[in-house]
Amino acid sequence: MSSVTANGPGGENEERGRLALGPLKRIMPPESGVGEDVNWAELRKAWGTSLPSDYMAFMAEYGAGEISGAFSIVRPQKPGATSSDMSGMAYETVNARELWQPAPAPSGAGAGLSPVIAWGISAGADILCWLTERSDPNRWPVVVLGRHTKTLWNTYDCGMTEFLRRLFHAEFDECPLSDETLWGNSSPQFLNYREIEQLREAGVDPWTGEPDPYADAMFDD
Repeated sequence: MSSVTANGPGGENEERGRLALGPLKRIMPPESGVGEDVNWAELRKAWGTSLPSDYMAFMAEYGAGEISGAFSIVRPQKPGATSSDMSGMAYETVNARELWQPAPAPSGAGAGLSPVIAWGISAGADILCWLTERSDPNRWPVVVLGRHTKTLWNTYDCGMTEFLRRLFHAEFDECPLSDETLWGNSSPQFLNYREIEQLREAGVDPWTGEPDPYADAMFDD
């Protein structure tokens, strides 16, 4: 694993992020994580807000990448980024906002009219976002734009890492995603995007460790 560098605020907020990340790390150890070098001050200026401390802690421990080939944690990215990085936060946020409808507000929230910021994508093409109407990013609930769920938008009054923990333990009333690969998955595996690319370039399926029959075509010039 490479050294972790994250230019984020320290002190109480950093400790809060580490504490929030702890339960998830016990389920999904960051053994294959490669931390991202993120200038959080620049991102805050670009988005007009800080991002939740558990997401910042996740980036420091794991970086952006995939979980068991069924879920992607998107890269931090400034608004206005081009489609050249289709796995980034800005690109997926644009997609989510194009379909945004006021979601049922969780207890204590406002009218559900604030914009969303994307942080994850499921294998079923759901986009997972934060609903940013609360002034404290650490209190932003998760909203899911479901491609094949009963309703288009669903709100969950918890943060990103707690949402993932509940997903892995099947603690919601029903699976919140269109794809159930991670629902009740007691041993999810995380791989950073860079590691996934290296394995595929070497002709190896990153999730099975077996030769990847599509590797040659994927990297064929």
